[in-house]
Amino acid sequence: MAERVQRAEAVLETAQEREREAVIAAIAARDEVVRRAAALAPMMPAMRRLSLWPAETLLAVPLPPEEALRGALVLQGIARQIRRDLEALRAADAEASRRARVAAAETMLVAAAREEARAAAEALDSEIAAARMREAEARQAERAAAARAQEALARAADLAEMLARLERERAREAAAAAARQRAEAAARAREERAARQAGRPLPAPPPAPDRAAVALGPGAARVQPVAGRVLRGYGEQAEGVPARGQTLVAAAGARVVSPCAGRAVFSGPFRSYGLLLIVECADGHHVVLAGLGRLDATSGARLLAGEPVGVVGPGEGGRGRLYLELRRDGQAVDPAPWLAAARGSAG
Repeated sequence: MAERVQRAEAVLETAQEREREAVIAAIAARDEVVRRAAALAPMMPAMRRLSLWPAETLLAVPLPPEEALRGALVLQGIARQIRRDLEALRAADAEASRRARVAAAETMLVAAAREEARAAAEALDSEIAAARMREAEARQAERAAAARAQEALARAADLAEMLARLERERAREAAAAAARQRAEAAARAREERAARQAGRPLPAPPPAPDRAAVALGPGAARVQPVAGRVLRGYGEQAEGVPARGQTLVAAAGARVVSPCAGRAVFSGPFRSYGLLLIVECADGHHVVLAGLGRLDATSGARLLAGEPVGVVGPGEGGRGRLYLELRRDGQAVDPAPWLAAARGSAG
């Protein structure tokens, strides 16, 4: 639709330029008629006399033959020049009339181009307004769905059950999205066939993904969630069992950021974890962050890698602990290679 507006505006601009040129040419042609008419005005008495008394009649005037012949020749030359000037005046008048008709036609084309540009702009404005309404409705539905999911997840018995529910919901959403894409592709194919059969322009292609959607792609960068050191790594013994994630030590109040681009699927207090944030990364992982003193990300929010999501909670000696757990297909995995690979690819 925007291309249609640009084409209409380009046609209007060209038509207006041609109209300006046509009007200028018409004015110049009419000025030429006026100039030639003004130049002929002093000759009008002589032209009238010659029409009444042709030059040949001078031969009958009682003058010496040489003078009578010379006078007749002079008058014949004047008559020929006057005829040429009159023909030039008629040609200039015809050209002026033609230029005026061209200018009038260009004015009509400008009016048509202006109407097309106006219609295209109105259609684009309507499309933008409809898209904004759809976006607002989608965001409202997304917020409502996020609130319902938040309530359902909060009722999970433990973190494992919560993450299992998230995996099932992710699979359901992926299947629904694939079904929508197939339905949209089929509908678009029907529209294109109907347009070809009717000889209409093909419908505009679907809009390209916005920058935020691109940022959520699998190739997006990943970052360390906090500036600190690893106190206990993945798999190390913690109270007699292997740790399922990393425990990091950082200054109390240190800024915590999202390690990846994705969506906050849970944000709030949960069981013994305190304030908990789960980010569903675009590459299929789930990142669990616990031990925050404050949460700044809300459930359902779209996040970029490195976007602030909260701060580290208080602890002994002014240092707090942040727990990071990485999940893939419902299983805890070592986050160190995941983050290290991201740093390497970013460099």
